[in-house]
Amino acid sequence: MKETEIQESRPELVWVNIIFFAITTAIAVIGAPLYIYRYGITWLDCVLFVFFVSATAMSITVGYHRLFAHRSFNAHPWVEFLVLFFGAAAFEQAALRWASQHRDHHRYVDTDKDPYSIKKGFFYAHIGWLLFWNHPLNLENAPDLSKNKLIAHQYRYYYLWSALSGIVLPLVIGALVGRSGGALILTVCLRLAFVHHSTFCINSVCHMFGKPTYDIYSSAKDHWFVALLTFGEGYHNFHHRFPGDYRNAVQWYQWDPSKWVIHLLKFLGLTSDLKRVSHFRILDAKLAAQNQKARDWIQIKVGMPHLSDLHLTLDRYYQEIRHKLLEWEQAAHQYHTVISHRIDSSKSEIQRAAVLQLKSAQEQFESARRQWESLLLRRLGLALQQI
Repeated sequence: MKETEIQESRPELVWVNIIFFAITTAIAVIGAPLYIYRYGITWLDCVLFVFFVSATAMSITVGYHRLFAHRSFNAHPWVEFLVLFFGAAAFEQAALRWASQHRDHHRYVDTDKDPYSIKKGFFYAHIGWLLFWNHPLNLENAPDLSKNKLIAHQYRYYYLWSALSGIVLPLVIGALVGRSGGALILTVCLRLAFVHHSTFCINSVCHMFGKPTYDIYSSAKDHWFVALLTFGEGYHNFHHRFPGDYRNAVQWYQWDPSKWVIHLLKFLGLTSDLKRVSHFRILDAKLAAQNQKARDWIQIKVGMPHLSDLHLTLDRYYQEIRHKLLEWEQAAHQYHTVISHRIDSSKSEIQRAAVLQLKSAQEQFESARRQWESLLLRRLGLALQQI
């Protein structure tokens, strides 16, 4: 079968999804408030709800997304089992199907072959693609996953996995603590509605609203609030720019507990080969985005006499700052090469020289960046005043 035929989607009412979402959403929106009003809510209800929200949502972010779809790290078989088990409880399809469609999303983003393209509208990208469209599955893009016996078993018996982990388990726990009604309404239905729409916001909100920090032409945006809802997945512009990185957030103040869990599992010996983009590549992408934004603005106003040479000046400063960034990266590489060897008295001078060279290169880069940013603010600000 040709790839174009595999990727082609067609309008179709997906009644299984329509009925499932309608029932869980109705119980969450109507049943949960009535249940809490009638029976109240206990700390056991809260613990069970929070546990299943965290376990299922993070099985999607850590497991389905970063481990299976992008192979951004390796994991112990027990970790794979747990994310498959609780990932099935999220009722967001089998891991194999989820990862395959997500790989198509990255490969064909914003085209007709993108399973949840934002170009077809906010509602379509959020949930419409699951309710009113049939998407033939193309497993040719996931041969690595198809060979995994555990992933293949979950795919083949997905409904059994989902029922046991997402319905039976919380109901049994709820019954044991005398809160079976709360387990059904809160831990199953309310939890599913919350996890579903939080996850769906990545496809809709993060492709329409937010900040294009690293790629101004990408529809994917960084959105801090969606990151709060999705355990770190909201930094979507970064993710589309560097999809192989096990992180979504790279700043210390950004919320990405999925990244922290993966790193903790590495400390425990349960994950390995964590892939991450260098600080220099990330900084280069951010500077390139800022420069492109300025160039696009100048291009719009290029007919104005006082802006005729501004793009040349910006280019000169930008090339200089990129050159300084490269020198800083080379100095850092040399420094790490030196300290990776056993330091003795004969090498101490080499180490001190490497440290001084690293500090000098970083200072020169920071100085060039300040000059460049000052130019952007000063020259573009003056230009705006003359419009």
